Amino acid sequence: MDFMNILKSFENFIFEVVGWLYFYPRTMWLALFRPGEMMAYADDELDDLPADQYESTISPPLFLLITIVLATWAADSISGPDDPATTPALLLDWKNSLLLTASIYSVYPLVLAIALLRQQHRQIDRRALRPPFYSQCFVAAPFALANALAISLLVLEKSHSTIGGLALFAVTLIWYVVLQTRWFARQLGVSMLRAFWIAALAIVAGFVITGALLVAIFN
Repeated sequence: MDFMNILKSFENFIFEVVGWLYFYPRTMWLALFRPGEMMAYADDELDDLPADQYESTISPPLFLLITIVLATWAADSISGPDDPATTPALLLDWKNSLLLTASIYSVYPLVLAIALLRQQHRQIDRRALRPPFYSQCFVAAPFALANALAISLLVLEKSHSTIGGLALFAVTLIWYVVLQTRWFARQLGVSMLRAFWIAALAIVAGFVITGALLVAIFN
């Protein structure tokens, strides 16, 4: 019986991993071109039974994690691996480096989800935090991917790559701010100006937290 359970678990694992070949590109396409719908979808799916959640996409946190893995690989392919002479010993292990990157880009969904709950004057606990956090993970993934590519271009320190990196970062940031402004306006029923102010403050808070984390590690 135990052997059959192991085989069944392995069967499910293989099916899930192979399914990513279809569901990951589909999820990324929807996150890029229908982000508002995906954020609402992430919230709605949490009302279903666990076995029925996210049947046509990848779950938001897993989608973010896979994207960070791909973003790290793509960035290393462009700018090369980290220089051991300037990289903290802790980050020379790829698992620690991946964990740090995942933690950094998870800060933004967390900060934005908390900002929503605070504006709604709701208690911040795991039950209340999960829906907005999951919604934010869907759009944090393309944000993380684009930022990783932009940073890798900037690291090359060539004129054309610097321009390309800055342009990519600027376009990504504008996309992210506009998206968050619309999300807060819809969720809170406030004006776009008020929603922009809330979104901007939350995103700046995310930059400050992640910046402080990087400074603490690299200094």
